[in-house]
Amino acid sequence: MFKFDKAYLLVILILGVLALYPLAPPTHFSIDEAIDLRFGTIPFQIGDWVGKDEPVDELTYQILETKNILSRLYQNPKGEAVHLLLVGSSKDRRVAHPPEVCYTSSHYTITETKDASLPVSGLEVPVKRFTAHDQRNPNSRQEVLYLYKVGKRFTTNYYAQQLQFAWDNLTRQESQILLIRFSGTTGEPFQEFLAQILPHLT
Repeated sequence: MFKFDKAYLLVILILGVLALYPLAPPTHFSIDEAIDLRFGTIPFQIGDWVGKDEPVDELTYQILETKNILSRLYQNPKGEAVHLLLVGSSKDRRVAHPPEVCYTSSHYTITETKDASLPVSGLEVPVKRFTAHDQRNPNSRQEVLYLYKVGKRFTTNYYAQQLQFAWDNLTRQESQILLIRFSGTTGEPFQEFLAQILPHLT
């Protein structure tokens, strides 16, 4: 008789649930036009950092299949910069791409990847951090921090957030999948930024 360990059974369960959820790409672009009104409440000034929204091109909208995107560049008097990217949808779980994939496809090498947690409003919020080195310019690198929000839950696990969103849809629970990403030449202000914007997204 075969013996199945718990990990194997868990994988079978996950695959079974995802099999019930549509995975095939659409035959045509159907861009989610809905904009999250909470994005408009994100402060333009955080400490001595002042933000300016950056335009998003049509190709990016088509790739992500949503217009629910906030792209904002913050700068401080020292000339340092932090980029905030929010991408969300209540319809399509594919909008939340792993940032590592985007950086790798843009000729960056990923190093120093680690999971951590940051205290925000009395909660320990899971985050993932890594350093991205530009292969075309060895002197250029970016510090990156990101996490996913699904409904009221936070995670850094891509598969976990995909499964949770699929389950929420199957059980007809109101839910939204959201990628929260910070990138910049320095990672020091990331915790302050997260603490300032997260209350606007919950």
